[in-house]
Amino acid sequence: MTTSPSSPSPDSTLPTAQENGGTDLPLVAGQWGSGGHKEPPQRLEWGLPARENQKAAAGESVRITVEAASAPSYASFMLHSRIDDSGIPDEDARRQKILACGDGIDDAGCRITDNKDGSYTIESVRAQPTSHPYRVLYVQWAPTRPGDEETWGSWQLPTG
Repeated sequence: MTTSPSSPSPDSTLPTAQENGGTDLPLVAGQWGSGGHKEPPQRLEWGLPARENQKAAAGESVRITVEAASAPSYASFMLHSRIDDSGIPDEDARRQKILACGDGIDDAGCRITDNKDGSYTIESVRAQPTSHPYRVLYVQWAPTRPGDEETWGSWQLPTG
């Protein structure tokens, strides 16, 4: 894994994400400076929560802590109602909800908070529908100079 010195990601690794500041989330895909990247998987495994846990999660805020060298410029919770036989989420706009936040987004579905310790909390501000249990967090950092590659990562969240 390589990184560009001008990339806003940490010197040697893509930023990390933890649910509620604790459990590390699996990186699904990402891209960082100098061509470093992780290709999207051919298969994802999802564990479904018990029905009572799924109902309890609906309407609750989702909080993810991302550790990175700079603040994200954009984030979104991508909520999917279906997956294919390989576990890959169906991204058809009719069956997907996106809760986004960042510069220039008027109707934000999430918020990014600087924790002042090298970490940033990304939290949904809208109800999590039980009809969309397959969730992915996508985070992007703006390039620091024209011509720099974009830096982004996406993490698989527990089903909810």
